[in-house]
Amino acid sequence: MPRTRVAGGNPAGPSRVRRSLALVAPAWVSRPFALAIILIALAGFVLVCKGLYVHAKAMLGQHLLETSFARGIGAETAARPWPWADFTTEARLTARRLGRSEIVLSDAGGEALAFGPALLGGTARPGDEGTAVIAAHRDTHFRWLRDIRPGDLLDVALRDGGAATFVVREARIARADASGIDPDRPGRWIALATCWPFDAAERGPLRYIVEAELADETAATTEVAVIGSPGTPTNGIQPSVALR
Repeated sequence: MPRTRVAGGNPAGPSRVRRSLALVAPAWVSRPFALAIILIALAGFVLVCKGLYVHAKAMLGQHLLETSFARGIGAETAARPWPWADFTTEARLTARRLGRSEIVLSDAGGEALAFGPALLGGTARPGDEGTAVIAAHRDTHFRWLRDIRPGDLLDVALRDGGAATFVVREARIARADASGIDPDRPGRWIALATCWPFDAAERGPLRYIVEAELADETAATTEVAVIGSPGTPTNGIQPSVALR
């Protein structure tokens, strides 16, 4: 077996060759490895920055919606939360027992649903005769619908200064093309609609619909903690249902 010479011209045995290569190899082997680590770190940094940006954008958007609604109460014209918005702020929807409050936007189209619940065009205004339909995404602004119970009270404050309280009558699941919502239903109703199931990754044909009727003065001033609570009679209110 031929001998390998190293610097200085002296012959080197296999052990000396291995030691010499060990001094050189890390510089070559670690270079792609270090590059991979840098790329992974950069990708993680980009994802973190993107998440922070989305979160900051959502927080800023909600602040602008709140400000726009407060500024527009009693005004002759509806206010836009920012100059290029294709919607206006129309109402505030509050679920008393859950302590959840959302600004309702003017049209469930365009970019409105990315920022909050929105009124479905062609349906009644909340508190007027018929059914006002409000839609929102299941994984953000209407995720709390899963926790609504029959008998819960929903307060609606309108941009014109009016206010109304609705009592939840039923929650049900239906196909989007057979929702059972009647815009011309006798009485004064609101229907809150979102996609179902709540934890699904993709949009499907089913919708979760909560229907609430305008409450009388007695119901509107009742503490919601005792309405629809476990073990309490619901006075004929239909319970939530689920498809099997």
